[in-house]
This record gives sequence, structure tokens and C-alpha cells, in this order.
Amino acid sequence: MEFGLLYDFRNPPQWRIPPAELYAETLDHIQAMEALGFPVVWVTEHHFIDDEYLPSVLTAAAAIAARTSRVTIGTAVLLLPLQDAIRVAEDAAVVDVISNGRLRLGLGLGYKLEEFDAFRVPRASRRSLMEEGIEVIRAAWADGAQSYDGEHYNFRDISVTPKPVQRPGPEIWLAGRADAPVRRAARMGDGLIAVGPSSLYDTYRAAREEYGRTGPDNICTFAWKLPADDPLAAWAEVGPHARHRMANYADWYGTAADLPTDTAMGRSLERGRSPGASSGMFGTVEETVAEVEAMKAMGVSSLLYFATFPGMRPSATIPYFEKLAKEVMPQFT
Repeated sequence: MEFGLLYDFRNPPQWRIPPAELYAETLDHIQAMEALGFPVVWVTEHHFIDDEYLPSVLTAAAAIAARTSRVTIGTAVLLLPLQDAIRVAEDAAVVDVISNGRLRLGLGLGYKLEEFDAFRVPRASRRSLMEEGIEVIRAAWADGAQSYDGEHYNFRDISVTPKPVQRPGPEIWLAGRADAPVRRAARMGDGLIAVGPSSLYDTYRAAREEYGRTGPDNICTFAWKLPADDPLAAWAEVGPHARHRMANYADWYGTAADLPTDTAMGRSLERGRSPGASSGMFGTVEETVAEVEAMKAMGVSSLLYFATFPGMRPSATIPYFEKLAKEVMPQFT
């Protein structure tokens, strides 16, 4: 089982930390997590949010690459339809060079309405933009000059340099919350970042078999429970910050309403509830191990924990991850 940590660099106005301090302390946190033995760190992307959610994942990934030497650096996720795929290929290749081959490129469709409006991208085109973008990125990483003819991208005889250290390029993992993107991940990706019920894992594995894909499934999903000496006291400290995060997601998903469950999340928020955030976020070591064992039994191979909480100093979570690294992770490695 791979234990991964997700960073979003969020900085809510009501708990504001000077941004330069927050970024410096977050990079310190990442170095501390590498020293504890976490094998992968991830960064995530959104735009135009008052809490300064990280908008530039590959810039952050380059900074992480310069401060670390062993961890895999993943994007969970880069919103590919909002960006030029050739430029993504170039920036990702540079990060892979800086890190000496430690980049994992996670890509997602995106869903927030205002992001598509601001970047002048029709939401109706996001699926074709995603699929063409993946093809363009892989072509750009290939040896020699490449050409491409598609609906959104057309170019002749270009050679993106430098090439990634990893050949033929970094793994591309795709996010999915429903059957269609999960099947796309099975067909075009090297792994799945699943957000939703365990039935998505079954859909993904069946589709991989259908498409004749071989090698490891690489299923990644969120884990929530962290070990704490006093779970109730830990929740009292972290709860307001965790609820801030989950209320935002409920609002964004509910507004976009891509899935029936998204509408339900929005209604829950309107009733004053914050979906997904509860005191169950902390437990004993035994309870944490049991959660990991259950996810492993479902075929999950990579776990994703939020590494920091909006408005808290990054160092505040180090004790929880020290306990996870020293008392839980060794039981799965």
C-alpha cells in the first residue's frame, strides 16, 4: 500500500497566514514527510477562490522537486481542459528533469463553472479536450518531431525539449467520479484517482480487462482516518478547518451538479451540514489500520490523505503523520 499526502496551500481569509510564510512552511512540511518515509506527495489545483487554493500545480511541483530527493511528486489533479496540452507537456518534462524522474502526472476534467468561464473553455468540450490533450502530451514526450491532427490540436513537426527523464514519459493517472471517466482512465491512463464509491474500482478493473490493459491497476483514493492519542481533542482542533474544506467542495459540486450525488451535497450544505467532515477523521492506531486494511481488500493500492488543513499552520499536522508513519505504515510495507 502506498501512503500519499495531498497539499492545496489553502489560506482562508478568517485564518490568514502571510502567503510567503505558508508556502515556506508547507515546503518544510513536505521535507519532514519525506524524512518520515512517505513515498509520494501530491498537489491539487483550483482557481479564483478566496482562500487562495493552489492554482499552479506544476510550479509547486518544481519547487517540491528542488527541496526533496526521493518522493514521487504527483498532481491530483491538473485540470487539463483548462490548459494548453503542449505547454503542460513542456512544464511537466521540466519538472521530471528537475526531480530526476519523480513526476506522476494526474489529470482531471474539472467541474467548477467559473473556471471554465474565465478560461473561455466550453464545459461541453472538456471530454474531447481531455482525450486529445493526453494524446498530445504523450506525442510531445516521444522522441523526434511529432505531428497531430485533431478537433482542438493541430501541429506539424514539433519536438518538445527537454524530454522527461522517465521514458517514454511520466505515468499519467486520471481522476474519475463516474463510470465514463473511470473507463477513460482504464483505456488511456496508467492509474485511477477515484473519488466516490468502491463500485468505481470494479468498473475500472473490468474496463482494463476489456481494453486488454496489463500491469498493476494503480487505484488511488482518499483515506480519512488519522491516528491520534486523543481523537476527540484532535477533532476539536482540526474540525473547523476540515469543515471549511468540505463545505467548499459541497458548494462547488452542488453548483456544477454533474452527478445526482452532487445535488444532494449542495442540499446538505444548504441545511447547514458539511458533508464528509466528522469526528470520525481521527481514531486509534487500530482503527486506522482497520480502515487501511479494508481499502486494501477492495483493491486500492494508493491512499491520499489531506496533509494540511486550511487556516492551520502546516506544522500542526506533523504529530498525526508521525504517528501514521511510525505505527501504521510499517504494517503495510
